[in-house]
Amino acid sequence: MSSHSFTTKPSATFDLASLSRSDLRKHLRSERNALPTDQQTNASDTIASQLKHSFWLNQLIAKKAVNTIHVALYLSNDGEISPQVFCEYLWDLGIKVYLPIVHGETLLFGLYTKESQWMENRFGIAEPIDATPLTQDKLDLVCLPLVGFDNKGGRLGMGGGFYDKTFENKSTKTALIGLAHDIQEVPQLPIESWDVPLDGIVTPSQCIKCH
Repeated sequence: MSSHSFTTKPSATFDLASLSRSDLRKHLRSERNALPTDQQTNASDTIASQLKHSFWLNQLIAKKAVNTIHVALYLSNDGEISPQVFCEYLWDLGIKVYLPIVHGETLLFGLYTKESQWMENRFGIAEPIDATPLTQDKLDLVCLPLVGFDNKGGRLGMGGGFYDKTFENKSTKTALIGLAHDIQEVPQLPIESWDVPLDGIVTPSQCIKCH
């Protein structure tokens, strides 16, 4: 594991290790939602800058024509850090961007453009309408939201298991990168057998390569 880091801001001073996964999720969601709007906006800008200069994106651009690169992002919700500024950058480069579409207990990925038409899934989250969505093995880079993380690539999600089930048999070419606020970092997450580890985590102050 390697990282370049400007600051590390642990989520809390009390013993997070004593919390169950559900209590830890509740605590971290509360902290994330308490961030002021200007901090959320600044974090989105800073994350975009980190990703623009990241190993993962620049390696792809060096190896592939930009119009053959497939990057999955997400629409932010519940205080999640927004990747929209980074999305605009990818569009400007001519890189294709995709968003998750709930498909049973897993995810497909629909093309996301400025002209996308939308529908709501069963959770009330907007999804782009795409008659031929991609499966996970076609993606080069996946930036995914999280509730908590540790610097070993552990990810705590919302509890639905959609990303874990989708990437259970992840293609070796696909990099999973978690995006988060610094306050979402914990020293060590309680990991379950079904948790799919991240290849990296990007926060406003850190860019961590885990594998």
